[in-house]
Amino acid sequence: MTSTAPSSFPASDGSAKTSVRSHLLLPFVAYFLMLASTSFIAGGIVHLGLGENTTFYMALAAVGVVCFTAGNYLQEYVIRKNERGTALGKFLLVSFVLSVGMGMMTGGVQHFLDNPPYSTILIPGGLLLAVTAFAMREGLTLGRKVTQLISGTLAVAALLFGGLSALSKSVNAPAAHGHGVAAEKVTPTVSAAQHSAADVPETAATPVEAEEAAHLVTGAADGHEAEDSHDGH
Repeated sequence: MTSTAPSSFPASDGSAKTSVRSHLLLPFVAYFLMLASTSFIAGGIVHLGLGENTTFYMALAAVGVVCFTAGNYLQEYVIRKNERGTALGKFLLVSFVLSVGMGMMTGGVQHFLDNPPYSTILIPGGLLLAVTAFAMREGLTLGRKVTQLISGTLAVAALLFGGLSALSKSVNAPAAHGHGVAAEKVTPTVSAAQHSAADVPETAATPVEAEEAAHLVTGAADGHEAEDSHDGH
């Protein structure tokens, strides 16, 4: 008589639900929140610099920061059970700086043509913030490799700033950003011929009416001359 191994028994419904939740649902939500938050933050930061609907885009950037923090929290504290051992306060600070830095870079690249000087500051500044926050997240300690990382990041940021500054001088920014700009009212141009045609009265006399009026005037004049001659006699 053979014995059946415990692993051959079908998994219970509870373990199946736990597997779907931990291996599909939570990772997907965390992934979605982190990706969506980058778009929100990028759009909010860039449009604030363009001066469009300040209140709305401040709220959009704030929502992006919250989404990014929530996504990272799910990934680090729920899915990975806080394997890094990072304190919650440090984690929130790092998430905030990292999300803002990434939003500055992506937003600056997307809307460089709309405001080149503003994007020239956003891109290298965002790179510095993002790399610094990511190093803090990974728990890197000062050493030769970290010093090289910092030096390389500063060099890349300086090159980006110089290159983008030179490029921004040759780019003509549009007068107004394309999103949400009200359509300009087009004033129709009227030619001189149209003006003269418009000035002509609608009740202008036809040639026949003009001829009849001339006959009436001539007849009246002849009548006056006849009366004058009769008075003379």
